[in-house]
Amino acid sequence: MSNDGRTDAELLAATARGDGTAFAPLVRRYVRPATLLAAQLLGDRDEAEDIVQDAFTVVHRHSRKFDAERPFAPWFFAIVRRLAANRRSRDLRRDRLLRLWGRGATASSTPPQADAAVLARLDAAAASRAMEDLSPMQRACFELVAVRDLSIEEVAAMHGISESTVRQHVFRARAALRGTLDRKPDA
Repeated sequence: MSNDGRTDAELLAATARGDGTAFAPLVRRYVRPATLLAAQLLGDRDEAEDIVQDAFTVVHRHSRKFDAERPFAPWFFAIVRRLAANRRSRDLRRDRLLRLWGRGATASSTPPQADAAVLARLDAAAASRAMEDLSPMQRACFELVAVRDLSIEEVAAMHGISESTVRQHVFRARAALRGTLDRKPDA
């Protein structure tokens, strides 16, 4: 039951025809990677879950407009990215206005850090510094592939980039982190 053999396009077409059970397998397939993507973009898990819920609502509402000749994942993740960008812009605008009005700003979102266990040979502070030295896209791709165990294909669809670009970002991130790991601290 949890493993529906229909393609994304078939599930979306069934949803558009009014099949009330067709949307659930689609949600199960994409809720985790979509939440990880939104959390990376916003830096907040709760806001990420709200964005993903909104994205699924948009997909459900516009299921009739989906072009079955095109892959679903890039379309869906583009919706997630757009909603997250809109939320981030709104939050930045709100913070700027609060600062102007003298009430202080809320903490701004920062990119999530990888789990310290992934970089076990470093202490937590060094791991954070090493991750901060990566470019935002290297950090995002590395976290999703190496830490969250998503496939290269999923990450490419999530970020709207090619699989070879994801591989390149992960490779460069690993090389940079390996360089940090291999450096001996001065004693």
